[in-house]
Amino acid sequence: MAKVMVSLPDELLDAVDAEATRRGTTRSGLLRSFADDALRRRGADRAARIEELMRDAASHGGGSAELVKRHRPRR
Repeated sequence: MAKVMVSLPDELLDAVDAEATRRGTTRSGLLRSFADDALRRRGADRAARIEELMRDAASHGGGSAELVKRHRPRR
């Protein structure tokens, strides 16, 4: 497992440490969980948006590929 160094404002770090203590985990474990949850949610949100675009395109007579490309999130 890789190790990284992250800079956080003192108040945010205090909140992270308090939440880690409340959950009975480590700072690293909590931040790993937060990152995983956020990335999974982002993927699910993107998939849902693509499904919505596909339904909209189908109800408007096609052109779904162009519609999806036009609304594709940029990195």
